[in-house]
Amino acid sequence: MRMLVFGAGVIGSVYAANLMQAGHAVVLLARGSRLADVQASGLILEEAESGQQMVLPVTAVATLDPADRYDLVLVAVRADQLAGALPILTGMRDGSPVLVFGNTAGRQPQLIGALGDRALFGFPAVGGVRNGAVIRYVRIAQQQTMLGEPTGATTRRVQALQAALQGAGFPTTVTANMSGWLLGHAAFVVPIAYALYRTGTDGSALASDPQALRLMVRATRQAFRALTAHGEVELPANLRMLYLRLPTAFAVRYWRRVFAGPRGELWFGAHTRAAPEEMQSLADELLAAVLRTGRSAPDLTMLLTGGPPSPVGA
Repeated sequence: MRMLVFGAGVIGSVYAANLMQAGHAVVLLARGSRLADVQASGLILEEAESGQQMVLPVTAVATLDPADRYDLVLVAVRADQLAGALPILTGMRDGSPVLVFGNTAGRQPQLIGALGDRALFGFPAVGGVRNGAVIRYVRIAQQQTMLGEPTGATTRRVQALQAALQGAGFPTTVTANMSGWLLGHAAFVVPIAYALYRTGTDGSALASDPQALRLMVRATRQAFRALTAHGEVELPANLRMLYLRLPTAFAVRYWRRVFAGPRGELWFGAHTRAAPEEMQSLADELLAAVLRTGRSAPDLTMLLTGGPPSPVGA
């Protein structure tokens, strides 16, 4: 397949590199210093846990040629950057499917309105940070790459894309309820982001703050309970277990270990720091969805509005 990867941050770089290694022809659309780095040095990726590096030459461009034709456009930019990307995407005339890769909860109607039946939605399964020209990344084994059609149908194009991603080494699941999956992900990641904001996005500081961790876990639990009671979300089995079946103390211990180590920064810290507008938008969408259920979520509201943690044992 000939693919355009729109965005050369952590997600775009890692997926582009693996798709190239799987034999696909990839063009990377980048801007500014990132474009200069990639054109000068190629994609430099470092697997954070092993320290192993690879360098891959890649075709990187700043603008698109109207005559170009692609089998897929993979959009890997932050949600708050999508508005700026849409004029470029709608200006393409090849009819290529556009996979918007990230949490687009609340933005899907706008994207479908602009892209029409070209639109597909998905979510990646890697995290990391960019240090100059080097992308330090980690694969998130607990999460699969997700794909879905706006209609929920399992179409040939989404099956072909699933096969391409799996062939590139990314375990991939197609869901009939991508909107519900993304809302569930917002209910998971927003409390983490707002707990990190309480400690200046310092994961080790969050690991040392048991009150903030308990508030974070209770906030997520309340959001999950409200949304699942009304059938609005699709939750992975591991998150159902962690938040809806196991004791709060177990979840707090789990997250303390995560944030005390490098995974806290690679999975959450770097993106939370870089994307405050995206997190605010997701928080607004999440609170509105929970309010529509009519169920109480006091810890979620407290966390997102900056109030003090509840007493221990509440």
